[in-house]
Amino acid sequence: MAILAKIYRRFFQIFLLLLLLMLTLILTGAGILFFKQEFIINTLRENLNKYPDLSITYSSVSVKTLKTFPRFSYSFTDFALAINLNSKSDTILKTDDFQVSISLFKLLRGKVDIKNITVSNATIKWHTNYHKELFGSGNNGPQGSVAILISGFSLKDFDIELLDSASKPLLNCSGKSLNVKFKSDETKLLLSIQSELINTTVGEYFKITNQHQLNFVIENSDNKLYIYNIESSIKSLRINGSGIYYLNSELAAFRFKSNRFQAQDLSFLPYLESFNQLKGILTADVYLGLSSGFENIDTLQVRYRSDRLKWLTKNEEGTISNLEGYTLLTDNFSKHFSYIPNASIETNNTKVSVNAKVKGIKSFVILAKGYLSHILRIQNPPIDIETTGQFKALLSYSPKTEKLTTLLLKSNLVFENKKGIPFNQLSTKGTIAINKDLNIEGYFKSDSTDVNFSISQENFLESLTLNTYSPKVYLYGNHIDYNEIVQLISNKTEDTTSNWFALPKISFTLNFKRATYNRLTLNRLKANGTLKSDTISVDYFTADCFDGNVSGKFKSHNNSFHTNLWVSNISIENVFKNFENWGQSYITADNLSGRFKGIMNIQFIRDTKGDVDMGSLKLYSDVQVIQGKLKGMDRIKGLSKWLNLNQVKNISFDTLKNKITIENRKIIIPNMDVKSNVMLLNVSGVHDFDNRYEYLARINISNLLKQKFLKSNQTDYNSSTDGSINLYLKLFGQNDDYEIEWINKKSFDSGIHNTIQTESVSREKGQQLKLEENTSNKVGVGYKLEWDEQIDTLKNE
Repeated sequence: MAILAKIYRRFFQIFLLLLLLMLTLILTGAGILFFKQEFIINTLRENLNKYPDLSITYSSVSVKTLKTFPRFSYSFTDFALAINLNSKSDTILKTDDFQVSISLFKLLRGKVDIKNITVSNATIKWHTNYHKELFGSGNNGPQGSVAILISGFSLKDFDIELLDSASKPLLNCSGKSLNVKFKSDETKLLLSIQSELINTTVGEYFKITNQHQLNFVIENSDNKLYIYNIESSIKSLRINGSGIYYLNSELAAFRFKSNRFQAQDLSFLPYLESFNQLKGILTADVYLGLSSGFENIDTLQVRYRSDRLKWLTKNEEGTISNLEGYTLLTDNFSKHFSYIPNASIETNNTKVSVNAKVKGIKSFVILAKGYLSHILRIQNPPIDIETTGQFKALLSYSPKTEKLTTLLLKSNLVFENKKGIPFNQLSTKGTIAINKDLNIEGYFKSDSTDVNFSISQENFLESLTLNTYSPKVYLYGNHIDYNEIVQLISNKTEDTTSNWFALPKISFTLNFKRATYNRLTLNRLKANGTLKSDTISVDYFTADCFDGNVSGKFKSHNNSFHTNLWVSNISIENVFKNFENWGQSYITADNLSGRFKGIMNIQFIRDTKGDVDMGSLKLYSDVQVIQGKLKGMDRIKGLSKWLNLNQVKNISFDTLKNKITIENRKIIIPNMDVKSNVMLLNVSGVHDFDNRYEYLARINISNLLKQKFLKSNQTDYNSSTDGSINLYLKLFGQNDDYEIEWINKKSFDSGIHNTIQTESVSREKGQQLKLEENTSNKVGVGYKLEWDEQIDTLKNE
């Protein structure tokens, strides 16, 4: 214990001795600084007097000892350093606290060795012509004066402004700290600078508002400033480089390199704002050439490489891979040229291998050529078509609006579908030639369609720019299925993730050997019209069908259909066969023959199966039937039994003319004169699609009596209209349940009594005709004859 007590006492004595020594040094140093204060300040002034245009002012000075121990320092408040040129004084340094740390031991030997100058809350303003005024004469000051050695310089919370001779800002930077270390000999001055900056602006060329660092070493030798070990970091950007500045010519050149950084971190440059659309890693080498003391940026050349970049815009996302090229900016960034010898660009639907040349600053003009692979997803029809081939293009691009405009385009491309429609195996192939106009030649085939096509668009680039199209389409070939084409055109896709391109309004011309629509087959079809979205308008068409010809015009919108037809020499029997007797059994193809011609206006809506919705069917017609026959009809057989005439079973009639209407599921037949091998009659009636019917007939009994009682088979078609004997009948009922009754002339002239309703059949009871034999149908044997004037409505035909 005694030994430990001795050790503690000895240690305490040493500690007190050291403390006393340090206190003695502090007091001695403070005393020396205090008594040498005038000497040191005069020495500072003497060194500044080497440059008579410089002057300093301050409000007070104090000695700092403990704060900077083992060094001692002076602290100047409200310190200002001014330059006086041309009878004008400019403050180049202004600070609240200017602190000078001095080596006490060297001061005892008569040397002022400033280890560090610390400036807080400082503003520095320097003009580029100052160094000529200060250093241009080469005056080193009076000999024998006390030299000041400065080892370091520190700025805290500072703002530095560099101006040209006309006081135009060249450089402005503010930061948290800037440390400068000095090392010099008789021929060289070496400065090592480390800084932590907040804001840096270089003229109008770029502005960095993010926190960044800048470190470098400057060596002054032979009127040159060698700048090396440049290190800077801005976000992910890590820059290393070196440079040289010629004091006499005021020229500067720098080279920088950055191995890996995020592309969007370049967007702080004013003319590279569009880089904020890029995401990915870049590697770059930079050459920077300046003149007039950093006033002019003569050249900025950047060589860059990237394996993969993402290009993000408001509307889509693209990928740029294997990028390699360089960008050259000259004349203070007023001119720009870029060359990209190789790059691959891929968007949702497009792949491009391209080399390009780019000019422009705020908007770019791009001359590109390369190989294109593009998938066109068409909504109408829903087909994916891949287009490939070589191209050349002159484009303009505005980063601000993200608008890409094609100025010139030339290409020879080949297209082929890669995804067909689901209900059929569709194949298409062809070529696309673009110069001034767009010309597309090709074909598409499916199980039921074989179509060749030619598409042309005049002034294609103008149409592309204005987004207004007027293409002309010529379709021709062996066979076209209208239902398939309508489905291709009008079907909507539910794929909301795809970017669809809707076909514009087009005009078309058709020429096909055969065309089909539902159950209708047309031969030698020719047509022209327009197509827009779900609407097809045919201005004129002609085709052969049913052993005759039909022509006219029609319009189809979604599932609605409207047509005006001019019909010539159409076989009635074939029409009924083709359309399966229109869904009724009262009059079928087995009961009819003959040909008809005339004009028809037809409207209907197609159901989900593509068939005609009979409730929507409307027909207005003015037709003639030539060489017509009615045969094998149950109603006629009943009439044959009642009249006891075999000829009634098969009636051949001369030309018929009428204006038949179909509307509200009713067939309306106005008064019509029928001259047949059996009789002369006039008939009218209504027949609905539920097989409810009502017919009125006036039978010229003169020829009938001749055939029945005189056994003559000759029919007098030219009988006098005076004194004719007529029989008036009404046939009405539903399906096989019908009645025949006689009516008088007055009832016949008044027409149908609206006995056919939509819901039910209302039968007006008149005097019924009874058959002598038992039948299931009600037909009477009594009849009433009236003398009448036979009106021949066909005599003027």
